[in-house]
Amino acid sequence: MVKGIYTAARGLDVRMKNLDVIANNLANLNTTGFKKEMPFSEVMNQYGQTQIQQVTDFSQGDLAQTNNPTDVAISGKGFFVVQTGNGPELTRNGSFKLSDSGYLIDQQGNKVMGQNGEIKLDLQSFEKQKTLLISSDGEVKYGNNVIDKLMIAKMNGQQDASRDSGTNFSATTGFQVANQSDFQIKQGYLEESNVNPIKELENMIQVNNEYQSASKMITFLDKSLDEANQIGKV
Repeated sequence: MVKGIYTAARGLDVRMKNLDVIANNLANLNTTGFKKEMPFSEVMNQYGQTQIQQVTDFSQGDLAQTNNPTDVAISGKGFFVVQTGNGPELTRNGSFKLSDSGYLIDQQGNKVMGQNGEIKLDLQSFEKQKTLLISSDGEVKYGNNVIDKLMIAKMNGQQDASRDSGTNFSATTGFQVANQSDFQIKQGYLEESNVNPIKELENMIQVNNEYQSASKMITFLDKSLDEANQIGKV
């Protein structure tokens, strides 16, 4: 009976975490490039032990046209690479801009990486009417001058990716340059969150019902255990 209470309590903890996951997904419904978290689940490892596991859904979100030349989206597989204070991080959020010194940066000021390093435009060497062009293969041009190619990366193991902050991830098993055939860059577009609000609300109702059932089970088992103790004292 005590084991039953423990099992039910463990189920309560998992479902409480899942409610937090669903709430976070819904909170990021309009966050560019956000990848939803899947509910926690119990899995059996190679030693027969039960572990709690959570994975990220990396499926592509819809692409929304913005006509902003520094907005870019990846159609297909791959991630942009940005250089942060903690090292390189991967993201699907292509809401970029130019810094005062000519670097292509994300909204947090992290520099966007090209295949030859940080992408920098020498703004003073170009005429003002020249435009920024980013081709489908990621080539960055300002006017007729080729600056670099966007670094598009793929993780060695997405199941081992850890979310650093917001829409950024660290590839704990490393990453490599993605194959050109796996993606297409869309300039003037942004990838929307892949969260489906209807499905998340359905999940929330289901998890909430499961939580209430587990809670009632604990109350029932606790009452039964108390009655058993009382009988034992007679």
